[in-house]
Amino acid sequence: MSTPKQVAHPSGAESHDHKDPVSIVDRRRVGRDDETPSAEPNLKPSYVEQLEERVRKAEATLKAKVEALEEEARRSRGRVERDLALRFEERERALLQEVLELLDDVDRAAAMARQDPSVAEGLRVIIARGEQFLKNHECEKVVPDGAPFDPATMEAVTVQPGPSGTVVSVLQAGYRRGGRFLRVPRVAVGDGSGGG
Repeated sequence: MSTPKQVAHPSGAESHDHKDPVSIVDRRRVGRDDETPSAEPNLKPSYVEQLEERVRKAEATLKAKVEALEEEARRSRGRVERDLALRFEERERALLQEVLELLDDVDRAAAMARQDPSVAEGLRVIIARGEQFLKNHECEKVVPDGAPFDPATMEAVTVQPGPSGTVVSVLQAGYRRGGRFLRVPRVAVGDGSGGG
């Protein structure tokens, strides 16, 4: 067997093919009883801890802002939905009032066409279909004939002979939808003469 050669280093030190083992001692554990649990020492530099604390605060602030924005968005959606429902109802009421005026015109035409039974019958069919349309849209016809006059729910147009404070005749029917009047009935009220 041959012996290993030694090569001269440029620095003048001799090199060995075999190296001495390096010994590392973990001084953090020296003198510690392995049976007693203890907290690991904090080896993070203080600036890392400061940065972590800033990140935690920023995350908490961001989370609070996101929650506030989500709550505001929820309230905004609710307001928009209520506004849209109100606008829809107002437009629907306006449309139904126009239909009422159309039916009034047809009703007047039917009254004038009494001489011609076929025309009067045709107009009555149109009126019936219009009234069915209003029923389908939850409109209730209000004809307070003979009822006590109520200025909150009726419009007195004229006074006629009859019991005082009583609706003697209905000049134009009223219509109510969902507890609100689309149009109050226009009535003639008794003047207290002839039965009262």
